[in-house]
Amino acid sequence: MKYQIVLLLLIVSLGGCGQRGTSNGNMQEEKPGTAVTLTHTAFGKIEKEIILSATTMYQNKSVVSAPIPAFITEVLVQPGSRVKAGDVLYRIESKEQHALGNGNHAVIPIKVERDGIVLDVQQQAGNYVTEGAVLCSVAEAGSLVFEINVPYEQQRYAHSGSKCMLELPDGTRLTATVHAPLVTMNMVSQSERVIARAKAPFLPEGMNVKAVFTENDSSSKGLILPKSAVQSDETLTKHWVMKLADNGTAVRVPIEVGNSNASEIEIKSDALSPQDRIILTGGYGLEDGAKVVVTKEEAAL
Repeated sequence: MKYQIVLLLLIVSLGGCGQRGTSNGNMQEEKPGTAVTLTHTAFGKIEKEIILSATTMYQNKSVVSAPIPAFITEVLVQPGSRVKAGDVLYRIESKEQHALGNGNHAVIPIKVERDGIVLDVQQQAGNYVTEGAVLCSVAEAGSLVFEINVPYEQQRYAHSGSKCMLELPDGTRLTATVHAPLVTMNMVSQSERVIARAKAPFLPEGMNVKAVFTENDSSSKGLILPKSAVQSDETLTKHWVMKLADNGTAVRVPIEVGNSNASEIEIKSDALSPQDRIILTGGYGLEDGAKVVVTKEEAAL
């Protein structure tokens, strides 16, 4: 009887282990898919952009200098100040008058000759300057230009009369027109300097900006996708997207890409259609045939 009870307990124990193993197996089979969001291709065209470097420059500017050795008693302007012809920029006092201490009646005003914008102020109140020392420089407001460095092989983009977009460091974009090139060329980089003009607010001289030219392309519109939906290998020579199949799995689709901008990229191959549901986020590293769960889907255009 004792042996029968022990045998019965072993059978029950083995049966329980088998049930737990089956339960674990079911959990592995029912592993949830990767959460993804979906997007669709859209018809469009991305123009090829050529980005060149440019610098702000004032073509007409004058230097205001001290007429005599003197002490600076007052500075009435600062960089960026707009001035009109006849405005007083500085007041100075000769070293003899300064030594005698005769008061304000001996102060000499330094005036600007024409309208403009003060680019820099090089002397401050209390400084002693010699004759001819630079006090400040004033530029004509309308003489602001953008000097673009154009490599010789890209001259076809920056010819006289062509348009470009100037992008300032803060992201502001200005439409500009290219004018005649300058006569000198940088011998090291083999680039020439081209002048472009744009309607712009006051900008300091020497500011670095981007000059963006668009290459005209006669090709028709194709399909475009958000850049984040396209994956590539380390060498950027192979590209693919992950497409959602009807059974809820991700399918890897090789593609060829074209021009791109900051957010979108052209799809040159015929592997996709506007009806395809393309994985936008969550697809990085997914294997072909992996199960996915859709959390959001953008409407098809």
